[in-house]
Parts: sequence; structure tokens; C-alpha cells
Amino acid sequence: MLFFSVIVPTRGDSSKLLPLLDALARQTLPRDRFEILISFDGASPSPEISRTLAELDARTLEAAGRRGPGAARNLAARAAAGDYLAFTEDDCLPASDWLERVALRLEREPAIDVLEGATVRPDGRPSRRPDGEQLHYLPTNLFVRRAVFERVGGYCEEFFDAGRGIYFREDSDLGFSLEEAAAKGAREPLARVTHPVEHAGYLDPLRWALRYEMDPLLAARHPDQFRDRIEVHRIGPLAFRRLFVRACFAFLLAVVAALIAMLVGEEGLAVAFLFIATFAFLAIWAKWGFNMLRLPICLCVPFVLVFAYARGFRRAMSSASSQRLMM
Repeated sequence: MLFFSVIVPTRGDSSKLLPLLDALARQTLPRDRFEILISFDGASPSPEISRTLAELDARTLEAAGRRGPGAARNLAARAAAGDYLAFTEDDCLPASDWLERVALRLEREPAIDVLEGATVRPDGRPSRRPDGEQLHYLPTNLFVRRAVFERVGGYCEEFFDAGRGIYFREDSDLGFSLEEAAAKGAREPLARVTHPVEHAGYLDPLRWALRYEMDPLLAARHPDQFRDRIEVHRIGPLAFRRLFVRACFAFLLAVVAALIAMLVGEEGLAVAFLFIATFAFLAIWAKWGFNMLRLPICLCVPFVLVFAYARGFRRAMSSASSQRLMM
């Protein structure tokens, strides 16, 4: 019978972690068929969490400093004993039959290396729109054969900015690495995990924009998959790539062009550029449902995103230079 290692990276927030641990305690899969590894990323468990972990016979791993969720997952994976690594996050609530559903599927189809379950919002809607047969590799509900995970080197730990606490795209990077290793992937829609609605806070549009610092690194590591898979919207034969990012760049360039046009006395041209900027901004604002309260914050989003992208290019170039020096 298959044995699973449930891996959860955390910063130790008891309001998130305790409900997850309760959900894991309610799993219908026999307890002797899975272990629980909680990886604290630059944090330590509170007394209440420690008691709950002891009751569950869960294993605790602690990193000396904050290194990001990818590094926290890797730390736990190195200590794992399972045939499959079962990744979820501390703000998730797995259904009681989460592990059992996966075990049944993998026992029926033992050739599967990577299995992605369904991550849904509290209202039951999927948290990510389906993209044909391609997996999203969301670490909220992901199972990876441990031997294959080790073969690809686990999560790349460069997708984390310690100074700003920003992380992004490490899940896509792992997925693309698994595909390049010819890992066989599949979906299991009956294995469900509930995840809260993302970016509900007032300042979250700015936090979202800051995360794009990691895009250039992903593009450098997996150029083809980045171009064809990241934020690509298809309508029939047409593919629209990275509309949100392009709208931010278009807005910023149009605003700068309008200012230059006004300075040189070309009022008509300035109006044309402002029209372009307005159209681009509407595409940006649409991401947050044209919420009037978020209008001032959304006006800052293009500037934050472009700045983050520029910083990300420096990060990617530095990473590439370091790799060349190591060769």
C-alpha cells in the first residue's frame, strides 16, 4: 500500500494552521498510511500548535531563518519517508476523504508521477480556471512521487526575495521541471481542498504586482513554457499572452508619452496617449471588478509592477551569471 508524506510550509499562524491540522486529523485514510511534516519557515510553533502536533504525531522542521515556502517544502521533503509527497498549505482545508481519494486513484494507476487535486474557493468554484489537460501544479493540492521530486531537485529556492518576503512562480517552475523530466501527470477532481479567496485585502493589488519580480527568472529557466503557458488566454485559435502585464506597461508608457507630448505643445497627441492609457487602465482595474474603493490603489499597480519587473530582470541576470561562474 502507498504511504504519503503530507508537507505543509508555514509561518506559524495558529489561526490558519490549527484548522488545517484538524482537517488532517479527520482524514478517512488510515493514520498509519500517512505522516505529517510541518515545516516552519523562519518561525517556531506556539505552545498550542506544539500540543496539537504532538497529538497528531506530526513531525516538525524549523529553518533557522526565513527562506520562502519552496525552501520549507524542500526541507520537509528531505526528511519525508512517503512514496508520494502530498503538498498543501496552512490556509487550506482538505476534505476528509482527500488522501483516500488520491490513494485509490494512484493504486488504480500506479504509473502516475504527479497528481493534482481540485483546489476550490469557499463557494465551491475552482480557484484557477482549467487549462485543457495541462496541470497548474498548485501546491495547495499536489501529489508528487518522491523519487521524481528528488530527481528534478525539488522546488527552486531562488523564487523568493527575503528582504520583501515576496515569493511567486516556484510552483510553475517545479511543474515545468517535472514535465521536462517526462513525469506522467494527471488530475483527480474528487480530491478537494478549499482555499480562501485570494487578494481580498485593500492593499493586495500592490502585493500582487510586486510578485511579478519573479517572472523574468521563470522566463529565463523555462522560456518556451513561460511564453506558452503563463497567463495565456485562448479564444478559439487566438492566444492572448500576459494581457495584465502588457496593460501595465502600456499604461505607464502612454502616460509618459502624454506628458512628453504636453511639454512639447502637442495637445492632440497628448489626448490620444491619455486615451490609450485609460483603455489600458480599465483592463487593469477589471482584475479587481472595477471596485471604486480600490481605484486609488489600482492606479499605482502599473508603476509597482514595472518596477518589480525591472528588479526581476536584474535578479534573473544575476542568477544566470552565477550559474555560468559555477560551470
